[in-house]
Amino acid sequence: MDISRTILDGIVMCVIFNAVVGMFFFVFPQAYSTMFPKGLKKAASPFVEKSDVVKMYFVLIPLYLLMFLYMAVSAHMAGVSGFKAMFWTGYTEMMFVNLGDFFLLDVLARIYVKDKGLIKGAENHPDWEWKGWWKLAVPEHGLAWPVLVCPLTGLIVA
Repeated sequence: MDISRTILDGIVMCVIFNAVVGMFFFVFPQAYSTMFPKGLKKAASPFVEKSDVVKMYFVLIPLYLLMFLYMAVSAHMAGVSGFKAMFWTGYTEMMFVNLGDFFLLDVLARIYVKDKGLIKGAENHPDWEWKGWWKLAVPEHGLAWPVLVCPLTGLIVA
């Protein structure tokens, strides 16, 4: 495993992932409310259009597939071979995406979205406060991603 290449690829994918997700969040903000804490999801649900949710998934699914492809091709081009090395390369790169998602989208973007009131129906909901937000963000990025998403990515890349 080429550590410097893995770190750089992880940073690049983190930036691309967060830029694409963040950009489309501003295009379809109501659709992304389906990924928020339960209270916000419920408050915003009357304003969510199914077509926007479908469009959101037409952005996210190809994004993940292209990221997996990039990880595999980049690792191959860097000379990484063998299951173990490929697995840890994919795992490490996805952890960078995880950390970027947590800090950029779940922490910083939450502050911006809360202040601008972009999600109709959930403008002054108490789950925008840190206490409600951390109940979802910390278990998701501290447990679900490192235990489920990153190993799955490592398996896909390997």
